[in-house]
Amino acid sequence: MSNLSHSKYGKCPPFKLNGHVNACFPYIETPLDYILPELLKNAVRSTIEAHLSSPSLPPITITIANNEADFTIRISDRGGGIDHDMMDKVGQYHFSTAGSEKPDSRLDGGIFGHMMSAPSSVPFYGFGFGLPMTKAYVEYLGGSLDLVSMQGIGTDAHLRLKHIDGKHESFRI
Repeated sequence: MSNLSHSKYGKCPPFKLNGHVNACFPYIETPLDYILPELLKNAVRSTIEAHLSSPSLPPITITIANNEADFTIRISDRGGGIDHDMMDKVGQYHFSTAGSEKPDSRLDGGIFGHMMSAPSSVPFYGFGFGLPMTKAYVEYLGGSLDLVSMQGIGTDAHLRLKHIDGKHESFRI
């Protein structure tokens, strides 16, 4: 995530990992490899855009909690939060909080300049599929995804997934 952020924005907020950092849990690679980068990408973008004029960026905190039945990952950013009137929309396909802004020189040639100079590069955001697809994967796995926004502060994404070790009720493969 750090390399992608640096290539698009020229900077990346630090990541703080806490909780059960040595937890091991069984998982299916493809859905989790989509879910986690999508949630982290949203946290990175909102943090950077909320602190464009700041010389340093607040960290994104990733907390892992593991128990016998499930595991939870909370990703907390300080990206200003999601506007209350947008909370119901962020889970809809084709809705994006990414506007049609013009290139911003404060991004040090960030995403907009990079996309214009390198047409083959993949945009960092803006299609309106990220969170809806994430939610679909999470629900398929029998889990839940809750977004808690503190408008003016930041957003916490709470991802809860059941273990698939056969000891407890899980999703059907």
